[in-house]
Amino acid sequence: TIGSGPTNSIRGAAYLAGKDDAIVVDIGGTTTDLGVLKNGFPRESAIAVEVGGVATNFRMPDILSIGLGGGSIVRVQPDGSVTVGPDSVGYEITEKALCFGGDTLTATDIAVRMGLADVGDKAKVYGVSQEVAEAGLAEIKHMIEVAIDKMKTSADDIEIILVGGGAIIAPDHLAGVAKVIAPEKGGVANAIGASIS
Repeated sequence: TIGSGPTNSIRGAAYLAGKDDAIVVDIGGTTTDLGVLKNGFPRESAIAVEVGGVATNFRMPDILSIGLGGGSIVRVQPDGSVTVGPDSVGYEITEKALCFGGDTLTATDIAVRMGLADVGDKAKVYGVSQEVAEAGLAEIKHMIEVAIDKMKTSADDIEIILVGGGAIIAPDHLAGVAKVIAPEKGGVANAIGASIS
């Protein structure tokens, strides 16, 4: 039970993609979780895991989480730079994101504006300038690339499996990545991982 969430996503991604070795990038509404798939199973963490402040001897997947998801709030800073997250509208995305009629610019709105995703109403994001959209997408790309680099064990380009409901925000090309595999049912990789276990 402990650690089953990320484990399920990694195993489900492996099953959907038919891969035994890759980095799984699971993008949700508020966070992106990365795990390494080795021989069909998650790479284990070498660090002792604490549960409720108590050190345990549980085997846990080696996971890196960053504050980036489909609901991550995008802001234009006074100096003109664009930031993404770490705060998020989370589960309220269908009420608060611009593309769904809300008033908050999110990573999903950037993806819709840049043509990466077809959700909500495209007309509602036309007010977002091309410059802001491009800068937002560049920041999303950078955040994912840095996280992937932290999980790699060599300088070689690696295949990634892109899953999760927020996967629509990820660009097709990422530095350090040989191939991006986005399974058709990637949005439910976690459930598939649970069912095949």
